Amino acid sequence: MARKTKAQAQETKSLLIEAAIDCFASRGVSATSLSEIAEHAGMTRGAIYWHFKNKTELFKEIWVNSDEEID
Repeated sequence: MARKTKAQAQETKSLLIEAAIDCFASRGVSATSLSEIAEHAGMTRGAIYWHFKNKTELFKEIWVNSDEEID
């Protein structure tokens, strides 16, 4: 498998964040698994772990981004 470019990696990360927001909104953060987020994004859990250490780090990324959008 060929390595992804930086732009492709950023696009993957953005898609994972969007999928996580959808899943968190519908099921809640605690009830949502990384497997569900990956499935919703059409990716693997490995893709999530490439970009985020765990679900907490993914949630923090969403939180920081939402705070920046408000400012």
